[in-house]
Amino acid sequence: MKRTLLILAALVLSMAAFAQTWDGPQWAVVNSSSCFLRLKPDYESGNETQCLMGTVLRVKGAERYWRLVDAPDYKDVWTTELNVAFMDEAGKDAWIAAPKYICCVEYTRIYAEPSVTAGRVGDFTLNDLVRKGTESRRGWVQVFLPSGREGWVRAYEVMDLDEWVAAREATRENLIGTARRFLGTPYMWGGASIKHFDCSGFTQFVYRQCGIVLPRNAREQIYTGEEVPYDFDRMLPGDLLFYGTPATAKKKMVVAHVAMYYGDKKIIHSSQVVRISSLTPDGEDFYDREPLAVRRILGHVDTGEGIRSVAAQPWYY
Repeated sequence: MKRTLLILAALVLSMAAFAQTWDGPQWAVVNSSSCFLRLKPDYESGNETQCLMGTVLRVKGAERYWRLVDAPDYKDVWTTELNVAFMDEAGKDAWIAAPKYICCVEYTRIYAEPSVTAGRVGDFTLNDLVRKGTESRRGWVQVFLPSGREGWVRAYEVMDLDEWVAAREATRENLIGTARRFLGTPYMWGGASIKHFDCSGFTQFVYRQCGIVLPRNAREQIYTGEEVPYDFDRMLPGDLLFYGTPATAKKKMVVAHVAMYYGDKKIIHSSQVVRISSLTPDGEDFYDREPLAVRRILGHVDTGEGIRSVAAQPWYY
């Protein structure tokens, strides 16, 4: 315990040594398709998580071109200044209130003009947000990035955000169908976008696609919803299985991995890649580990158990 406290104290001191006073705007909005949030202001530092375009960040410190920020579900992480658009309080509130489009295709681009031959403004990926413009031309719609830069996307590649939220259906079938879309996506520590996932980034993203916001990490997700027994006759598709090291008299439980129950004695999870693994030795890709716990999410949304619907906030930002 003493060793753990010393390590934590050293990390806090290390963070304080990096961060300098920041007297610029106290808010920023992610202005690229996704941005990496790192433990330290260094490209060699570990990536803790990612945030998608449109995510609101609180800015707390600076070091060269790095900014110390709080994301909605992760605190004290660093990103670079060109990945965000800085805003004061009024600008942040205006961004949250503005009518928006959400990207509803996996990968596309934002163009400077309504043509695929026009200059490219940036890439645009699933669940990114942009402000709605007022113009449309021949199957294209005008959009504005958080920075205010104008762009154009094909109309079928976006949905009105309010309509998207209303269309979410958190059913077991939708959860499994959504998860299957990402089979083969590579694993990356801190990954939480369509391009790459870690284990909890994958479960969070799948649930969010179905209208439910989970906490970011497996160590937080394990305390949400309802505990159910590890029993093939009682588990249901969409339940979450957690793996790690059980607690002892001297050590706390360590949650190291989360997977989604697929049904038929299988899980779907991000482990090296997003894949389906068997929970029995006679099945393909046997995942030979005993879970710490199984949690049921459906039926426990917006009930004060750490699970929210996308309609219960302003979005998941």
